Amino acid sequence: MAFDFGQIGDVVSRFMDTDFIDIKRDSSGSLQEIYSNVKCHIAYSSVDNPDPATVDIKPVVQSLTVHLPLWADIRNNDCIVVKKIGSDGSIAAVYSGRCGNPVVSQGRKKVLVQMSGTEVGSPTPVPPKNPVKILVECVSGGENILEPFTIEEAEGKTVSVHAPDIEGFSVKECYLDGELQDGVSAEIKGVSGKHSVRFVYVALESPDSFRYLVDGIYTKNDGSLASGFHLYKRIPCSVSESDGVYTVECGNAYMRHGDSGKILEVKPGAKIALMPQKIFAEITGIAEAGDETVFMAVPFAPSDVEKAAYVCGWYG
Repeated sequence: MAFDFGQIGDVVSRFMDTDFIDIKRDSSGSLQEIYSNVKCHIAYSSVDNPDPATVDIKPVVQSLTVHLPLWADIRNNDCIVVKKIGSDGSIAAVYSGRCGNPVVSQGRKKVLVQMSGTEVGSPTPVPPKNPVKILVECVSGGENILEPFTIEEAEGKTVSVHAPDIEGFSVKECYLDGELQDGVSAEIKGVSGKHSVRFVYVALESPDSFRYLVDGIYTKNDGSLASGFHLYKRIPCSVSESDGVYTVECGNAYMRHGDSGKILEVKPGAKIALMPQKIFAEITGIAEAGDETVFMAVPFAPSDVEKAAYVCGWYG
């Protein structure tokens, strides 16, 4: 019978992982955050100790070893921010740098980090030591239009919860702990115990944006790569329809795909989907181009794979 070493990793993590790590990865010339606040254990691999005579000089940390769970997707040359946590739950120190290839054992994973800095401008805040959970729901017509999620805040803190911007919907009402609020946001003064916030949305009657229909590699909303048909990047627009022809007005819609590098632009033959109704259309003509773009498009019957195109929230 094979032994499950993952159980050992879980036990070690429960008692040793008191620090946090943010993992960022290069994508199209910019850093994309893959994870934030993964629990880990930071060990100092090397420290450049100054001359003891100059005791006012702070030792310079040159490298760290970070121990973390097996499930964390960390890769060579990822940019990471590690946060050493003090006994009171606050950030005691912040380090940033690039990591090497992970070393994987049967129960844990570790990476060596060469430090490029010992301070960062605004690290992702760590979870509070004694968190209060706020359940947030977004519904329309009695059904969830966004997966319910929780926000963790420190007990006693005053918190404002705002409605998420959901494509194709506008927020109508807000309920805090079952009570209708005057506006469409919830302010909780002195959070304690547990709270729930429910936002009620109404669907827009006409499209308010479009997305290019693209076949190729793309990044899913969880940060993983995939390949196939997808609807790339939301472009706000206004849409009118006459005799089966859509007239679309938008800003400059010329762009380069963040993963494949494909040039996406308004031109005859380009395929789009008018959102949120997901009306598939093909561009047939251009009335104006540039910063103010006006084009015409006619609906087409998508194939099964086109109809199932993944809506990419990763890019916006």
